[in-house]
Amino acid sequence: AIGSGLLSYHRKESAFIVVKMRLFSDLLTGDEMFTDSSKYTLVDGCIYEVECVHVTRRQGEIALEGSNPSAEEADEGTLENVESGLDLVLNNRLVETAFSKSDYKNYLKTYTKALQEKWKEEEWTEDQINEAKTKIQEGVKKILPKLSDVQFFLGESSNPDGMVALLDYREGPDGNEKPFMLFLKHGLREEKM
Repeated sequence: AIGSGLLSYHRKESAFIVVKMRLFSDLLTGDEMFTDSSKYTLVDGCIYEVECVHVTRRQGEIALEGSNPSAEEADEGTLENVESGLDLVLNNRLVETAFSKSDYKNYLKTYTKALQEKWKEEEWTEDQINEAKTKIQEGVKKILPKLSDVQFFLGESSNPDGMVALLDYREGPDGNEKPFMLFLKHGLREEKM
């Protein structure tokens, strides 16, 4: 006990659970693109494939992986502020955009030049820059054949100079068609929050 007389204070030990989340943001714009609350895989050291889930929820509500808000809360009566879409798009406020194949190729040239400048600014070594350029070229070779089947998304700022993520639908591990968002690894900054 601390203090004397009529008043004394008891100090309680409290336990805090520290949860560190990984946040992946656009290296050029700072826009949040995804977090590790979504299942993701790094493919060939160059492309993050992030599994998306179709959700319906009240606007502004963020549902984390594994939660089921509709089962956890009783219906509050109205559906006036309901939004539906992919969790990743809604949670990170990604904005859909459009590209033709030639427009996307032109974008990639400009984008990779901007990335190289950013890497130099962040004092990447020449070896790191060369490896990143090689990995991006490998990733682009995998992406280009899919362009007619994907949707394009910018970060929340809608800055056309930033990363363009690609939404691809394909068979998931369970055999059903699933949405996956594709991000170039070397255009992201990974932070622990």
